[in-house]
Amino acid sequence: MFQVLSWWLIIELIGIAVLPVAFHFFRNVPDRGYAFIKPLGLLLIAYPFWLLTTLGFLTNTRGAIALVAIGVAMLAWWFAGRQQTTDNRRQTTDDGRQTTDDGRPATDDKQPSAVSGQRSLAEWLRANATLVLTTELVFTLAFCAWALVRAYMPEIQATEKPMEFAFLNGVLQSERFPPLDPWLSGYAISYYYFGYIIAAILTMLSSVPSSVAFNLMIALLFALSATGAFGLAYNLIRNSQFAIRNSQSLFFALFAPIFLVLIGNLEGLFEVLRAKGLGAPEFWKWLDIKGLAGAPVTGTFAPTDNWWWWRASRVIHDVVLGQTQEVIDEFPQFSFLLGDLHPHVLALPFALLALAVALNLLRNSQFTIRNWKLGLGIWNFEFPLLPFDFFLLPLLLGGLFFLNSWDILPYGFILVAAFAVARYRANGEWNRDATRDLAFFVVALGALSVLLYLPFYLGFQSQAGGILPTLFVKTRLHQYLVMFGLFVFILGAFLARLLFERRGVSARERLNHALTPLTALLAFPVLVMALALVIVAASPHLREQARAVFPAAGDNFLASVLLAFFGPLVSDPWLFIVLTILLVVTLVLAREHLADASTFFALLLAFTGWLLTFGVEFVYLRDQFGTRMNTVFKFYFQSWTLLSIASAYAVFYIARARPSPRRRGVGGEVVARIAWFSAFAALFGASLIYPALAIPNRADDFAKPPTLDGIAWIRESNPGDYAAIEWLRANAPRGAVTLESPGGEYSYGNRISMATGLPTVLGWAGHESQWRGGSKFFKDDAAGVDRAADVHQIYQTIDPKETLTLLDKYAIKFVVVGREEKNLYGLTKTQIEKFSRVMTLVFEYGDVRIYGR
Repeated sequence: MFQVLSWWLIIELIGIAVLPVAFHFFRNVPDRGYAFIKPLGLLLIAYPFWLLTTLGFLTNTRGAIALVAIGVAMLAWWFAGRQQTTDNRRQTTDDGRQTTDDGRPATDDKQPSAVSGQRSLAEWLRANATLVLTTELVFTLAFCAWALVRAYMPEIQATEKPMEFAFLNGVLQSERFPPLDPWLSGYAISYYYFGYIIAAILTMLSSVPSSVAFNLMIALLFALSATGAFGLAYNLIRNSQFAIRNSQSLFFALFAPIFLVLIGNLEGLFEVLRAKGLGAPEFWKWLDIKGLAGAPVTGTFAPTDNWWWWRASRVIHDVVLGQTQEVIDEFPQFSFLLGDLHPHVLALPFALLALAVALNLLRNSQFTIRNWKLGLGIWNFEFPLLPFDFFLLPLLLGGLFFLNSWDILPYGFILVAAFAVARYRANGEWNRDATRDLAFFVVALGALSVLLYLPFYLGFQSQAGGILPTLFVKTRLHQYLVMFGLFVFILGAFLARLLFERRGVSARERLNHALTPLTALLAFPVLVMALALVIVAASPHLREQARAVFPAAGDNFLASVLLAFFGPLVSDPWLFIVLTILLVVTLVLAREHLADASTFFALLLAFTGWLLTFGVEFVYLRDQFGTRMNTVFKFYFQSWTLLSIASAYAVFYIARARPSPRRRGVGGEVVARIAWFSAFAALFGASLIYPALAIPNRADDFAKPPTLDGIAWIRESNPGDYAAIEWLRANAPRGAVTLESPGGEYSYGNRISMATGLPTVLGWAGHESQWRGGSKFFKDDAAGVDRAADVHQIYQTIDPKETLTLLDKYAIKFVVVGREEKNLYGLTKTQIEKFSRVMTLVFEYGDVRIYGR
């Protein structure tokens, strides 16, 4: 309980530290950025700490973190004092009344919190106490609730949790940055590790063990994501065209965190149907969710097979030549339930912060780029001059790449689109100056995003190998709807409602507006197919695969490529048709709602979400897996984030857009609304089946004593390893290289380096190869490098001289001899005792020894 309280208190203080910055920067949205002060504070503290530690000005200590945090807080509140005069300037209408940012009179019932630049921070807090308390209540309840859930499933084992725990401990073990790679001694982490630095900062400030901090960080991310979703939805609803009370805005805003982090996809519904024994074998074969048709029938509505909830992340099932190609379609509830502290989860609160920045930018009608004139005698120069507020944008966007590189595409696109529309709204037209400003904005945003994080880019290596066409497979519509069905239903009705409200727009005008995006969407597959021709022509393997999948094409190269690319699309075109319609209609309606910032922004989120899922049908990012698995994984997760926020606003919009009693046909519209809300309630309930059944299953029905210690299970299953871990934590010098047996992928093997962060010679070799774009760093015959063979030889040899030579080669300080090493290498007493001739036995407990030197 104390550990949860300490984290809650620290994150509250971090939010308060940067509250003046948020209040000033987010002056165009009703909550003044209050829902985002905590991730903003983490960013503003973690960035200078990382940079100064990387450049050698600071060391990675609790004192240095506290120094940076205090400095950031002092600057923020000093900044608040400097801005007091500016923030107290009052906008008035001609009759002297206060107005909101868009020129409307501000009253207690209409947009009180949207008044910008008219109140001090203290006055604003008093006037918006209900909003502040509700936001804090959402955060606190979400944090405590998910910390409790994690206490019943705390184990750091299986999947990629050992890797993530190793990274967290690797940061804690590092004096400077980039942090040491725990699984490749002598090298720094080659991964987007900013999220682990943030987690390490909180770990050091709170002084909790890292095995507890791991689970607290998952609970914190859950709470920050819920709060960010709530804040986004509140800002959209509060600034909408409808005159509603603040309490109604708060109520409807709660749909956003529920949609984002609580509900599951509709696979949970099919799990209970299967468990009950409903549905013919033909239906389950048609549905084709991996593993579901073989799930046991229990006769009840509760599935009982082990980890049944895993199947919800494998809804999309690609099959080529009868073989399954793994496809991951995670969504936030699954990710938080699984408990992996992976970059896509670490980045989620900051992705929501980026959306809030984009919304704030969209509503800034004064955001223009002025020219700074410099006169030098007969030469006069003009340079674009960006406002001070701009520099938070590249800090955030660059940070997103550092957190999870995949996020820079959708959220960068949304930031640029928001600026373009804000620039258009400022003048009411698009002219040459607007084009110049947009071009400079894009260049400046991109350049500064890289420049601010240049030390990271200089050492970063990636497995990404360009863009490849998606061949042989297409997503089936019914599987797509199992994944996104609730959002498709809500947003489809939202689009229909907007079309109905603007039925006065001529069909010809709409057709003209739709023609360009429709042409682009139809032309995109053709362009990708041209790329496919080039790639397949250069790949004998793909040519053979195409001939195997489509034998009718024979040796006709062009026919085989056309069939490989368009064959699946022609045989099952329905998702392509549906997404094309949704994209075109969304874009046309967005153009018609440029003046309504909230509706436009919701449409922008929906459009981006649809576009991401449309894109993976035709292209994917090449990696070592050779399929679209990772691209679908990352893009679907982002799509869920965007569609959930848009859907929360859409529910509010549909609920508030009531028929006029004077209009003819109102009875039919009322019936349609009742039918729609009944269907929505059914789908919403179906989406809640997943967390309602999956959480107890994952927690073993809450039968075990709760604990947040993620390695307590090691103490029970292997007390010798646990004691060794605790001894090394207490006694090993920071960053000391510690030898243990290399573990297989997703295994227990590298348990010492995982739990201590002390670098070992080699960890999960497959993952290291992914992170570094190949295995040459640990196995390169030309360079005489073979770390696995060297580790094997250290344990196997009985020659003390050879042992010492290899220990020196990797600067090994400690050697662990435990059950894992004995089993892997079949160690004899002689092979073990040889370490005593070149090292000192410093620890022994049960079947585990540690030798040191």
